[in-house]
Amino acid sequence: MKLFEETKYFSIVLFIYISPFFSLPSESENTQIYKEIIVQDFEHESFGPENIKAKLGPDFTPEVRISSVLRTPERDSTKSLYVEVTAEKNQSFEILFNTPWVSNDFVKEFRFHLYANEGGGSLYMLVRDSTLDIKKILITHFLFSGWKAIDLDISRKVRQDDIVSHKHSELTFLGFLYEAPFERKRGTREIFVIDDILAKVRPKYLLFPSEKTLVK
Repeated sequence: MKLFEETKYFSIVLFIYISPFFSLPSESENTQIYKEIIVQDFEHESFGPENIKAKLGPDFTPEVRISSVLRTPERDSTKSLYVEVTAEKNQSFEILFNTPWVSNDFVKEFRFHLYANEGGGSLYMLVRDSTLDIKKILITHFLFSGWKAIDLDISRKVRQDDIVSHKHSELTFLGFLYEAPFERKRGTREIFVIDDILAKVRPKYLLFPSEKTLVK
């Protein structure tokens, strides 16, 4: 009986001692381990019809260009991506980056600085995660007017292979998907602008520093 009580006491002490090592980080700790980086600011790249992928052909291609007129007031920005869609060209299309953005870190969320004229369309981001599938994630419906900063938490929307190994664990941001509203009055146009895109990232928690250390 005495031995049982001593063993029980030792187990409790051991649990109290090691439990901090297995506890999850607090909210304040989480904010400290993430850093904010620029994904795309549209300051040094050109965009045009070559960045558009649509099914209805070049006659229905929306106007896409770099603008120095409409810029987010929240950032020190000089250029942005301007997109204009007329009712006659009311369709869905993709806007692809010249070079996809790739991250080997764990990406918690993105922040998008967007301008809209309440056109009613929807904007998605196109990402390829560790499953190698391309996923579309809703950013917003353009039911607002003016500038808006939108935070999009993707930590539960994509697979990033945290706490496994870094094989195929990179996240690739390919561009955007625009979906037109079901109806649009003839002669109207929808304008939206994408400015600085930011991401909150942290290093991944890997069990193995490299593939060579994997147990076969």
